[in-house]
Amino acid sequence: IQERKVIDRYETVRINKNGSIVHVSLTVSPIINEFNQVIGASKIMRDISVQIASDYEKAQIMNDLIQRNKDLEQFAYIVSHNLRAPVANIIGITNFMKMPDLEPAEQASMVSSLNQSVSALDGVIKDLSLILQIRREVNEQKTTIHFSAIMNEIQLAIDNLIKLEKVTFEIDFSAIDQINSIKSYIYSIFYNLISNSIKYRRPDVHPIIKIKSSIVDNQILLVFSDNGLGIDLKKNKDTVFGLYKRFHSHTEGKGMGLFMVKTQIETLGGKIHIASEPNKGTQFKIELPAV
Repeated sequence: IQERKVIDRYETVRINKNGSIVHVSLTVSPIINEFNQVIGASKIMRDISVQIASDYEKAQIMNDLIQRNKDLEQFAYIVSHNLRAPVANIIGITNFMKMPDLEPAEQASMVSSLNQSVSALDGVIKDLSLILQIRREVNEQKTTIHFSAIMNEIQLAIDNLIKLEKVTFEIDFSAIDQINSIKSYIYSIFYNLISNSIKYRRPDVHPIIKIKSSIVDNQILLVFSDNGLGIDLKKNKDTVFGLYKRFHSHTEGKGMGLFMVKTQIETLGGKIHIASEPNKGTQFKIELPAV
């Protein structure tokens, strides 16, 4: 303004007293007196929330088409890699069982192996069904969700585990504490990241989990960080969000958690980024639409 320049149609967000987000276009012009001095500024603020929502909807349609193509590729990979092994085992076992004069012990062993292969096949099918369910639930009614309320629910649900492992939470939702989204997704994202931080804690080190919200470039940014085992991203960067990917073998799990988190975030139109070092902890940055 002191340079006598007009700030024209600068887009930003404002937070109402009730905590809701309003997208505005701001134009600020200098006020100059008869002595050619800047004595003030005039400000015009226009609510562009409807326009932003419309632009977001168009972008979502395009992103949805792109995501559907990625989903098809992902499913093709899952089917070819994860269904092939149990199906091949079942075929091999059934062919072997057709052999004449099988000893009872051999037959019992084959039946046991067959049961294991069928169980593995059933597990993959259930996982595929769960992933499909996430995609269908995107049409679930969006509501106003408070991050602090989600945290309270999760802390209550795993209260015994928190006390057992002496978990410390450092929470800061002062910048933004609410979002218009699908509650089941937000809960699942929080729950998976928090439970992972506890599960993959360092031995003899009490877990410290930090969660902070902010508004950056019209996006809601959630940052989750811990002081746990961490992940070697030099080796695993390209597979960290993959299905059935596990990086620490000393704990139980299927390697579904981070895959589900990424799937739910992308279904909501967001992004997730990871930074991690072995024995120094992990940080996840989640960007979600502020619409």
